[in-house]
Amino acid sequence: MLTDNGAAAARASVLEAFHRLGTTREGIERIGMVLWGIPPQADLLKIRELLEHGEAAEWWH
Repeated sequence: MLTDNGAAAARASVLEAFHRLGTTREGIERIGMVLWGIPPQADLLKIRELLEHGEAAEWWH
């Protein structure tokens, strides 16, 4: 869940960052949540790094 209650700009930024790493994406505006699918060809290492960085930076929890 995004820490800024899922503002549209923040949600779009998160969706794009993960999409560049090969994920599929969807945002649920009314509850401030971002969901994504991770296909086998996606860059799993970079996805994990982004997840850890975003959590450390308190972008999401």
